[in-house]
Amino acid sequence: MKKLLNIIVLAAFATFASCDLDKTPDASLPQDEAFDNIETIKFLEKGAYSRLRSSYTPASMIVPDIQADYMHAVIGFSNTFGEVYKWTFTHSDYEVADTWNYLYAGIGQYNYIIDGIEQRLGFTPTEAEAATLDRIRGNMYLMRAMSYSLLAERFCADYDAATAKNEYSGVPLVVTYSPEDKPSRATLFDVYDRILKDIATAKTLLAGVVGKANSTALNVDCATALEAHVLLQMDNYPEALKVANSLIGSPAYALVGSADELRQMWTSDKSSEIIFVFYASSTELPAQFGINMFSDYFNGQKPYSFITSDYIPTQDCVNAFDAADWRRPAYFVDANYEQTAPDGRDYIAYFSAYGGGTFCGYPSTTVFSKYLNNPNLQTSTSWNYRNAWKPFRLAEMYLIAAEAAVRSGDDAATPLNTLREHRGLPALATVTLDDVKAERYRELMMEGMRLTDLKRWGDGMTRGKEQTGYLINDDDGKIYQGNSWITPLAEHIEIEAGDYRFVWPIPSTEIFANQNLANQQNPGWER
Repeated sequence: MKKLLNIIVLAAFATFASCDLDKTPDASLPQDEAFDNIETIKFLEKGAYSRLRSSYTPASMIVPDIQADYMHAVIGFSNTFGEVYKWTFTHSDYEVADTWNYLYAGIGQYNYIIDGIEQRLGFTPTEAEAATLDRIRGNMYLMRAMSYSLLAERFCADYDAATAKNEYSGVPLVVTYSPEDKPSRATLFDVYDRILKDIATAKTLLAGVVGKANSTALNVDCATALEAHVLLQMDNYPEALKVANSLIGSPAYALVGSADELRQMWTSDKSSEIIFVFYASSTELPAQFGINMFSDYFNGQKPYSFITSDYIPTQDCVNAFDAADWRRPAYFVDANYEQTAPDGRDYIAYFSAYGGGTFCGYPSTTVFSKYLNNPNLQTSTSWNYRNAWKPFRLAEMYLIAAEAAVRSGDDAATPLNTLREHRGLPALATVTLDDVKAERYRELMMEGMRLTDLKRWGDGMTRGKEQTGYLINDDDGKIYQGNSWITPLAEHIEIEAGDYRFVWPIPSTEIFANQNLANQQNPGWER
């Protein structure tokens, strides 16, 4: 019982922010018990998976794309994510702090397990137990690499070999379980060097853990997918191409063959394209990633949906998807006031608090429905807008291969056109970097990569043309012409390339807790 209690204390400890790690007494983590048998260590591994899943949140994955150029905030929106959307956020905003804190809390937990297995093992493992310990260690190294990769993308400038060794250009590196340590920022070179070393260690330890589609357990293919992603971030195009191609050529995964299969990937969270997806069930629910972009007033209980949204796609975003593109019906619903949708439902977009009333978009409003609702995760007959997050997908490997090939003078047409074929689009005669950028924009919509892409490409951000139409009064049917659905706040914002706000600030709470960071805030945020 004492052992279980201590493990529960560890799980609770992992929920604290990184700046709170030093507040937990060492006595609550007894070294002589936590690693004295294989079952306890396997229990710790389950907690680490839970922690990793909690690091992939709307704040860390959806908000960066809200900040970018996919969405407009509607009239009467709740202001959820509003400061980031308006580019007026500060180092005190919760989206920034939550992302930092959850990732570092996870790193502390992964370090604890790595150190425990490697330094404080309290029993002599059997051959089978030794293999299990290697697998768990491999998972922890990979989880740590995933976490530092996200931290670098959110809180560091784009990787540039010429500046990567500049002082304080990275994030604090913590690679042992030392709650009392308060490190300064490392260089970005050191951060990415650590990520690649952790990936290499994970690949060695997970060499016998074969990947398969829809895996909810980390494996060697997950390490390979992260490696390809990181190499692209580092502009190492020849290696990124080689690593991405190793997964493209794997018989374990295949691009979908129809629009229906693509839609099912996002409704049921299953597909031959998914390399890794977080485990989810009706008792272990994932986050509501899309609820601010699609929420039915009746939660699916009626044959029609009254959709309330904080954000709807820009018209430029909608126009980027050709009518033949399988992603068009997979990612969007056209809420037409007068017509029934192809799925047999009537969708109507509702906008509240406009002139004190409730209004509908007329004649049609396009809303984002990629993360609508997995029915297998419902806890009742009502929609609960839950979907499992998919950190690694085969489609991203095709996009990495295409971009790396364009930049290194290799064959980019084959990977890009193969992906386009499996999205219902014709092949391109030639493939340019702009073609790759456009395909990434479409394929990875609201998957947390757009802001990072703009930053590493050195592109600015222009929030495009808004959807247009009229508002119709829900009570009397009166049509109001000339009234936009979009709030004027940051409606037509344009951000120049290199703007300091592409890089998120270190949270003020972290600097307060760790004075070694006091003079190491990201440029532009020193205030």
